[in-house]
Amino acid sequence: MKSCAYVLIALFVSNCLLEVSSQMHGSKSLTFKKFKKFSWENCGKPDDPISMKALHVYPNPIPSPGYVLASASTTISIILHSALPANLTLEREVAGAWVKIPCVDDLGSCYYPDACDRLAQLFKATTGLCIDCPFKAGDYVWPSSGVYIPNFLLPDKLTNFRLQIVLGNSEKELGCLKFYFSVASLLQHNEI
Repeated sequence: MKSCAYVLIALFVSNCLLEVSSQMHGSKSLTFKKFKKFSWENCGKPDDPISMKALHVYPNPIPSPGYVLASASTTISIILHSALPANLTLEREVAGAWVKIPCVDDLGSCYYPDACDRLAQLFKATTGLCIDCPFKAGDYVWPSSGVYIPNFLLPDKLTNFRLQIVLGNSEKELGCLKFYFSVASLLQHNEI
C-alpha cells in the first residue's frame, strides 16, 4: 500500500489552482519578484493521529504547465476508516491580503465528507494503482514521484497560495496540514 502522504499531496495539487484555460498561447521567461518558497507545517495538536514527517516539492515555484517532483513521509497512529471527512481551505494572496477561494466544481475551499474514498480515486487516477480504506496504522514513505500540472489560468505570472487541510471533524480532529506555495504561469495569455 502506498503512502497516505502521496494522496494528500495529489489532493493538494489538484485543489490548489483556480481554473483551466485552453486559450493560452506562447511562452515567456519569468522574473520571480514575489516568490515564496514552498513550505508546510503540521497545524494540529501534538497527539493528532496523522502527522507529516517530511515533504519535499521541486521545482519552486510550482510551474503551470509542468511537472512537479514530490516525496513525503507520514505517520498514522490509528486505523483510518471510511468515512474520513476533510475540510480544505485554499487562499490566494491578493495585494498582500489572503482571499479565500470558494469551492467550485470540487476545486478550492471544499468539504469532503469521505476523503478516504476520494483519496483512493485520486490515487488511482494519478498512479494507476488501487488502494482502499482503511489505511493501517504505521509509517508511510512516498518516494520521489512526478505529478503533471496542466495549464491553469492564473491572474499573475506568479501567484501565492496557502492551503490548510483538516482531517476528521469537530468531534475528533485527526490531523491538520498547512502548505504555502507559489505557482508560476509559464504561458502568456491575452485575457489578462
